[in-house]
Amino acid sequence: MNEIKPSKKLQQLAKIIGEDFYIVGGFVRNCLLGRACDDEDVCSPLTLSMLEKKLAGSEFKLKNKNALLGTCKIVSDEKSFDYATFRSESYLKGHMPVKVEFIDSLEKDASRRDFTINAIYYQISSGKIIDPFGGIKDLKKRRIRAVRSDILDSDGLRILRMIRLAGEYNFTIEPATLAAAERNKDNVSDLTKAKFGEEVQKLFDRTSAKGAVRAIKLYNKLGLWRRAKFDIDKIKPRMIAKCEDKIIGFAIDVVDSVKPSSVSYFLAHMLDESGMPKKKIALLINIVSGYYDALNHLKNKQYFFKYFDNFPIIYEVLLKKSKFLAQKYNFFYRYIISHKLVIKKSDLKIHEKDLKKNFPSMPEKMYNSVLMEVLSDVFDGKCQNEPQELLKTIGKKHYHKF
Repeated sequence: MNEIKPSKKLQQLAKIIGEDFYIVGGFVRNCLLGRACDDEDVCSPLTLSMLEKKLAGSEFKLKNKNALLGTCKIVSDEKSFDYATFRSESYLKGHMPVKVEFIDSLEKDASRRDFTINAIYYQISSGKIIDPFGGIKDLKKRRIRAVRSDILDSDGLRILRMIRLAGEYNFTIEPATLAAAERNKDNVSDLTKAKFGEEVQKLFDRTSAKGAVRAIKLYNKLGLWRRAKFDIDKIKPRMIAKCEDKIIGFAIDVVDSVKPSSVSYFLAHMLDESGMPKKKIALLINIVSGYYDALNHLKNKQYFFKYFDNFPIIYEVLLKKSKFLAQKYNFFYRYIISHKLVIKKSDLKIHEKDLKKNFPSMPEKMYNSVLMEVLSDVFDGKCQNEPQELLKTIGKKHYHKF
C-alpha cells in the first residue's frame, strides 16, 4: 500500500485541533491505492461548537454548518475541508437519518459508513492508520464489502455508490454485500430522477469505458433502471465502450436497447428531471438523433439543416459504427464549408424582425417555417441570399395569405 500524504494546510489545521483528528474516506482509500485525490474529508469527536472554540483566532473558519448532522466546511483562503463530528445514526428509509447522536468512539463512527474501503481512518498527528473493518485487506483483494450486513437496508444511494466504485476501481463485490443490494434494490425507487442521474454522471466521469460497461451490467443484473424511473429493463453496453464521450455512447446504447419510434422524443422523456442542464440535454439529443438519421440515410440537405453545427462530434461517433456513412456525410460537410453554402437560418440576411416589419399580419408561429423554406431556396440556388430578394421570394409565396 502507498503512503498517505495530507496537504500542508491540513497538517497546520491538525496542529491546532490535536491528536484526535482524522482523515477518512476517499482520500485515504485513493492514497493507499496510489491514486490522486484532492478531497480531504476530516472528522473528530469535536462538536461544531467545540471545534469553533478550538479554531478561534486562527486562519480557519467554519462555513455551511449543519448542527443536526455535525457537519461543516473548514475554510482557509481557497482551501476547504469537509468536516464531520463522530456520530451514530438511525434510519427508517432514505438517505437522511431520523436520529443522530454525537459520540466519542471512532469505531462506532466507522460503523455508520457504507463500505470497508471507505472506513479507513488516518490520524494526522501521528500518521497512524486505524482500520476497524479490514478495509486495507479489501483494497488488497480489490473487493467492495459492506461494513455491516444491514448497511444497505434503507438507502438506495449506497447501492448506486457500490456499483460506481466497482466500475471505477475494477473491484469485485463481496457476495454477501451483493446479496444485500439485491434484497434492498427497491430502495432505489425512493431516489429522485435527478439524484439517480447525478450518480450515473459520476459513474461516467470517473470510470474507464471498461468500468462503465461493468457498472451497466450490474445495473442490469439488479434490475435498477425501472426502479430509477427509466422505462428500460436492460441495456446492452456496446457504443459506450467505443465513444470518447461515454454519455453519448450510453444514450445510443439505451436507444438501441429500447428501439423507440422517435429517438428525440424518447431521449427528451428519459432525460426529463434527470438534473442534466437543458442545453446539455438538447445537445445530446441533437448528436444522437444525427447519428441515427445518418444510419437512416437522411438526404444531405435535410441532414445538414439539422446537424451542421454538431456534425464534427456526430462524425466521430458515426465512425465507430459505419466508416462508409461517416465519410459520405463528411464529404458533403466539407463541400458546404469550402463553397461557403448557406446552411443555417442564422446565415440568412433577414431575420424574424424583418418578417415582422414587412409582413405584419404574419403569425409569429410561422416565422421559423417561412425562414426555413427560404433557406431551402437559397441552398438550392433558386434565390440569392440578399434581403430584398429574400423578402420578394417570401412575398410571392405567401402574398395570398397576408
